[in-house]
Amino acid sequence: MFSLLYELLGGKNSNPVYATTIFPSVGLFTIILSVIFALIFYLLLGRWRPVWDKQKHWLITMVLLALIASGLAYSQARNGTEDDADAYMFAFSMINALYAVVYFVLLSLLFKRASIFAKRTPF
Repeated sequence: MFSLLYELLGGKNSNPVYATTIFPSVGLFTIILSVIFALIFYLLLGRWRPVWDKQKHWLITMVLLALIASGLAYSQARNGTEDDADAYMFAFSMINALYAVVYFVLLSLLFKRASIFAKRTPF
């Protein structure tokens, strides 16, 4: 499943390590990270005080998630292939950051109902 998602935007890579090892582990960990970030934002911070219910806090959380997801993908690709950095690794890290943002937005629609103060964040 993850191979299809990453190859859809980034194209197929000739190194089979991407499809067998890197895509599944990075994809699964990105979903887990997105769930954790959404849970922290809506169920921990969104119930704690009305300070964390602003649009800018949601954007900061999303940017932080995207940076972490991008770094995760880049480091896993570099360690998994044991190659020097190339354009595909950089593109893969950006695609992973994009997917992390998409997951976070979708999870926001799901988790914001459970929040007390952030029910209307981001929309």
